[in-house]
Amino acid sequence: LNSSMVLEIGYNGVLGSHLQSQLLNYNQVDPRYLTAFGTVEQSTVVLNSKLTPALSEQYGIPFPYATFSGTVKQALRPFPQYQTIDTYAGEGDHSGHSTYHAALVRFEKRYAHGLTFQTSYVFSKLLTDSDSYWGSGAATDQYNRRLEKSIGQFDVTHNFKFAGVYDLPFGKGRRFLTSGPGAWILGDWRVASVNLYSSGTPIGISTSYGLPLFNGTTRPYVTSYNGWQPSTWAHGNFDPQYDNFFVPYGTGPFPLQGAGTADNTFGNVTRYNPKVRLFPNLNENISVTRN
Repeated sequence: LNSSMVLEIGYNGVLGSHLQSQLLNYNQVDPRYLTAFGTVEQSTVVLNSKLTPALSEQYGIPFPYATFSGTVKQALRPFPQYQTIDTYAGEGDHSGHSTYHAALVRFEKRYAHGLTFQTSYVFSKLLTDSDSYWGSGAATDQYNRRLEKSIGQFDVTHNFKFAGVYDLPFGKGRRFLTSGPGAWILGDWRVASVNLYSSGTPIGISTSYGLPLFNGTTRPYVTSYNGWQPSTWAHGNFDPQYDNFFVPYGTGPFPLQGAGTADNTFGNVTRYNPKVRLFPNLNENISVTRN
C-alpha cells in the first residue's frame, strides 16, 4: 500500500487422504439384523441368545462352521471365528480423509512514526473423519461410514489476531516534549498489545444407550441440528447456576428413548454439530513499559 504497509489476501486449501485412522470395524454385524427377528426388543433377545439347532432352524441362521459355539450375534459377524478385528494397532487403517478451506486477510504496518503492528483474519472450515492420528474409536456404523465425516473437532470458523507496539511521541528524539520535566516524566514510554479472538470449537455428544451390535459409545438419534440449546439464557448470558447448556433430553431435537424405532437404531447425528459450539476464545493482553 505504501513504504510501510502491506495488505495480503489469500486462499489456503488442504486435502488429506489415506490418513492414519481408527475407523474400520470389519467384524461388525450388519445393523439390518436389529429388526430382522421381529421388534428391536425381540431381535435383541435373539441376537444375544446362544445359537442352537432350534434357533438355527427357526430363523434360518446357519452354523458358520461345525464346531461353532456362540451367540447368534457372533454367528452373524462377517468373520464369526473372531471378535474385534483391529487394524489400527498395526497401523493398517489408512481410511481417513480431510479437507480444509480458508480465506486469509493479513494487514501489516512496519515500524514508522513509532508504530508497528500486524493483524490477520482467517475464515475457515475443516471437514474430516480423522481428527487425530491417535484415533477416536471405530466408526459407529461400518456400513455407513459417511456418518463419520463431519465438521472437525478443531474447526475454528473465525480467527482474528492483532499484535502492535506504539512508542509514545514524547521525550528526547520524539515529536513532543523533547526536553525538560515533561520529557523526563512522559518520555520513552511504550504501549504494546496482543489480542486473539476466535470462534469456539464444535460440540460432539454421545449416548449411553446400548445396542447389541456395537460395543462402544454410540451417538444419539436427533431430528435437527438446531434447537440443541435454549433460545435465551436466564440473565442474558450463560450462567451455570441457572442455565442448562443443552435443552433437556426428550425436548427439542432429542426424542425420548423408546418413542420410535429410530431411537433403537444407530444414531443419525454426525460426530460434531456445526451449529453448536463451545464459547469463543477472547484473549486480550496489554503492556505499558518504559525504556
